[in-house]
Amino acid sequence: MITNLFITAEAEWTAWGMTVTDWVALLTFFGTIIGLLVGAIKLIDSLRNAIDDLNQTVKEMNEANDRRDADYRKLSEHLAKHDRAFIKDEERIAELFRLLNNGGSNDGKD
Repeated sequence: MITNLFITAEAEWTAWGMTVTDWVALLTFFGTIIGLLVGAIKLIDSLRNAIDDLNQTVKEMNEANDRRDADYRKLSEHLAKHDRAFIKDEERIAELFRLLNNGGSNDGKD
């Protein structure tokens, strides 16, 4: 009886024209393909998350650059206002020096 079991085990079992070895190879192949697909999906998800984080960082940097540019424009306008006042003050000082050097006369300039 046990001898008949070993003989049966040695016989090639077939289903749809494929042996056990063929079925094991086919299942291994499909398992590998499914594993690779799962790995690819995980990798794509990780990359998508990284790209989302990068997009958010770029957006924040653009907003920071816009704020910096607005601050720079305000500072430039403020500096230009002081430059105009400085030029007027320099002209007034030069006029006062001319008055002092001319003895109080501005030569008909008023």
